[in-house]
Amino acid sequence: MNRSVLLVPLLLAGLAFATGDPRGWSEGQPAANSAAFKSQPEIGEIELPKAFTKTLTGPTLLVYFSPTCPHCRHVAPELGELAKSIEGRAELVMVASSSSTDAALTEWKATFGGSYRIIVDGDREIGSAMGIRSTPSALLVKPAGRKVSVLDAYYPFTPGYSSLVEMRLADFPFQAFAPGEYQGTAACSACHTQEAEAWALSHHSIAWRTLVLDEEHENRECTDCHVTGAGQPTGWDGTEGSHLVNVGCESCHGPGGPHDGTKTSARSTCEGCHDAKHSIAFSYEKGLPHLDHFRANGMSDEDFRAARQSLGDGTAPRPLLAFGAGKNVGAEACKECHADEHAQWAASPHASAMARLDETQQADASCVRCHATATESGPPPTDLTHFRTDDSVGCESCHGPGEQHVAEGGGKDNIEGLGEDCPVCVIEAVCTGCHTAEWDKTWDLDTKLPKAGHDG
Repeated sequence: MNRSVLLVPLLLAGLAFATGDPRGWSEGQPAANSAAFKSQPEIGEIELPKAFTKTLTGPTLLVYFSPTCPHCRHVAPELGELAKSIEGRAELVMVASSSSTDAALTEWKATFGGSYRIIVDGDREIGSAMGIRSTPSALLVKPAGRKVSVLDAYYPFTPGYSSLVEMRLADFPFQAFAPGEYQGTAACSACHTQEAEAWALSHHSIAWRTLVLDEEHENRECTDCHVTGAGQPTGWDGTEGSHLVNVGCESCHGPGGPHDGTKTSARSTCEGCHDAKHSIAFSYEKGLPHLDHFRANGMSDEDFRAARQSLGDGTAPRPLLAFGAGKNVGAEACKECHADEHAQWAASPHASAMARLDETQQADASCVRCHATATESGPPPTDLTHFRTDDSVGCESCHGPGEQHVAEGGGKDNIEGLGEDCPVCVIEAVCTGCHTAEWDKTWDLDTKLPKAGHDG
């Protein structure tokens, strides 16, 4: 399985960082230069109908499509732009499936225009030669006598693949990287295959999906940090179907990465979105290990699929929402300064959470972890002695370890207040660590949060 093209949601269920790399990354081999892309051998030759082959005068992108196919229509504007940009170097020919009607093709031309020619594969000879199984699919070919040589295949042709065509046609692939122009993750993955696989194992790869699930994908306050290049001339265009949705490579490395001659500091771009409102105790140093660019190396296909699934179903860990290190000092220590809040907590279900467990469950750390506060921040303990069972779900289960906060006599920078945090990005994640679909099917942030608040 070629996992590098499966740029879809997942994250490793277990995060183990190598010690040899100061960033905490696994071993890997970055793409050294464009040779890995440019020197790829031709795929082979195919035999197209003779009359059609005679019309090909040079490199040609054959795009097999159906005018009513939603995927074809989605990528149609990009293909129109591609036809213009490669004019003089190659031709783009749209090959319509045999089921295409005159009315549908007329509507296609009226809707999308395009400077390309369209032919209909009435007898299915072209589709058969190309091995078409779905639309849109494309081959980059060049005439080779009675046959054509296949230079590259794009099955399917998805948004963002225009950059790959441009790179293949260029004398030097990086000619396709114009200064300040966003290319999309697909272009990066052509050379940076190991990094692309790792990206597909990150929360960045499903950033847009999280907005859609929470119905926040039309909220501009949210979208700009869940796409690539928002507000930039060639960045995200504001549409859900853009190839620049999700937090792609160029979100951290700048448009075109360093290939346009400008290098962007990933530190500044990370901190631009991972601020106090949207992350917990974030620092560049905290986040860097979780961006391991070679995380997928050595993973079996089974483990890879399992990791994808854990990200897709929401069970994957969210390390950037972990509290900072420190000991949990207990609810009584909070009472001295926060008497009203303590009284409200004492009357809440959180304060009696342990009583909801039977005797057997109270001896099971996997149950206690969501019914009591651990003695210190970090991974859930497996030893019952490392829980503050008398507190049940105490203040620090929601606000993080109070050790430093108490020692310094208060402060906002040494405790997680949650009051100004984003409910979607932070508060819900804190709550759903225990209020999962499995154990609390009726839990809802909008109805439960006011009951847990300290102002009512």
